[in-house]
Amino acid sequence: MEIPDDLLQPSLGQRHSPATSIYSALTGYVASFLGGPLAGATIALANAYRLRRLRTDWPLGALAIAATAGPMWWWFRGGAHWVTPHAGSGAAQILLQVLGLGFFALAYRWHRQYYRNMAIFGLSAPSGWLIGIAAIAGGVAVNLGLAAVLS
Repeated sequence: MEIPDDLLQPSLGQRHSPATSIYSALTGYVASFLGGPLAGATIALANAYRLRRLRTDWPLGALAIAATAGPMWWWFRGGAHWVTPHAGSGAAQILLQVLGLGFFALAYRWHRQYYRNMAIFGLSAPSGWLIGIAAIAGGVAVNLGLAAVLS
């Protein structure tokens, strides 16, 4: 009787590759909170690249662009005149943080199986400091650039 080797293989990554660990959920959370949806998409797409799933996960990037550009266009084209007197001038930043957290929830749900598999196999996530700081800096720069162009 043969032992089914497929049952003993890790399920992260491609079928014939060793298990792949992705950046931690904390890295995605902090990047999304501080840098908005674009920073969260950077971490999510880096995870997709590590998992060799960019063909499947590219809609996350498109959704992040829409979740950033759409509300900023609405905000700076006069759609939020009623918000500023009640919430103050920092309401746009709060809106981007809320959108970033919403995007993180979506990206976590999208990759939930891989986070769970990492926990089951006892894999540790790679250090996310460098990519997290780069994602936050890039997200903030794009947000500031969009605000300058649209205002």
